[in-house]
Amino acid sequence: MDKTRTMSQRAAKDCLGSPDEFKGGCVITKNGTAQLYIQTAEEREQEERAIQADRQANALLKLAMMAKEDVAADRVHTKEQVLERLRVARS
Repeated sequence: MDKTRTMSQRAAKDCLGSPDEFKGGCVITKNGTAQLYIQTAEEREQEERAIQADRQANALLKLAMMAKEDVAADRVHTKEQVLERLRVARS
């Protein structure tokens, strides 16, 4: 469901004082060409959450691919080897 509306700059100026006019976002046009998009804070927060979720998913995929490359190149260690390396590093 697309809630975006299109309105002229004049209509936007006339309605600017009324937050109800901008629920769901508005595309402001000039001579029929989109010039500006106004969105609610809630829409922006949802957009930011979606962007963050995409970044996290991409980072996880990258880590998985790096791990797969490490296994293929035989760059793996046992749990005991890792714990020993940590003990040595702490000393």
